[in-house]
Amino acid sequence: MDSIMACGLDRAEACWVTALERVAEADLTRRSGAEGWTNAELINHLIGGGVRYTLLLRQADTAEVEATRSRNHLGDDLLKAFWAPELTFRDAAGESDLDRPVAHRIGEIPGTQLVQMRILELALHAADLARGTGHDWPIDDTLAEFISTELGELIIALGSEGGYKAPRLSGKSTSHAQRVLLLSGR
Repeated sequence: MDSIMACGLDRAEACWVTALERVAEADLTRRSGAEGWTNAELINHLIGGGVRYTLLLRQADTAEVEATRSRNHLGDDLLKAFWAPELTFRDAAGESDLDRPVAHRIGEIPGTQLVQMRILELALHAADLARGTGHDWPIDDTLAEFISTELGELIIALGSEGGYKAPRLSGKSTSHAQRVLLLSGR
């Protein structure tokens, strides 16, 4: 994984962790900013994503990857539950040939794109979680600019695959953070 991507992943993880640290027990059953999910379901999905993305980088078969979707990944400590698979994912990303295709549910994609998708997932679900807990989105300007300028086209492409809502771009000048939200239909 190159240093720019690693820096993006570092910042996206920090964004997610900040949103996660703000979650109170009472917030878990409340609706998140991700349509149809409670905050607990959103957190479980994000943690499970770390498990799935590791399996994909390690070339696991589709059945093994998909079996993780029905598991409860939360545990008693949300931060520990997040970091255990996330650190394993980072190790796998560092050890894998990221040019090698992985069998993601949207189709064969290079490992590099999978890491980019993890960055998006962490940052955008941090926005959804922050909305579900009544907090501001804890994205920093550097991460917002990286996503807006380097991953904006990927957001649009993933939207056409059903990963995001259609972009809501406006002619008005917006911040990088606002542009990221608009690109992802938020």
